[in-house]
Amino acid sequence: MMERMKEIREGYDKKQRDVAIAMHIKRSTYAVFENNHNIIPLKRLNDFANYFDVSIDYVTGLSDQKKYLSYKKEIDMEKVRERLKYIRKKHKYTQQKLAKYLNTSPSVISDYERGRYLISTVFIYEFAKKFHVSIDYILGKID
Repeated sequence: MMERMKEIREGYDKKQRDVAIAMHIKRSTYAVFENNHNIIPLKRLNDFANYFDVSIDYVTGLSDQKKYLSYKKEIDMEKVRERLKYIRKKHKYTQQKLAKYLNTSPSVISDYERGRYLISTVFIYEFAKKFHVSIDYILGKID
């Protein structure tokens, strides 16, 4: 899902080291994310998107729209909590059914919906694909 990271970085003529410094991580850690050897944590994905001023939906390949007009830099945990629950219920999914789809436990879904933890990158990506919704919207970066 992160094939665009390298394309974006190279399009801005940046080195991995430059991006890693901006994201406050080691270059080798950044390289692992860019090369799809490990999943980038959502907070770091947000740092990447903010650094290049692009949408998370674009970075993950969910959209070809690079930016949104009204775009917030920070993740709004309260909106994440509310929107996950709202979207799940709108599509008549129980926490159990969603947990089964995401191959996790209902308690993990409950924790995300209560805002105890920031949802994982893989889960939010699969959730967004399943329900045809923007990751940036779920995160409260756009309305």
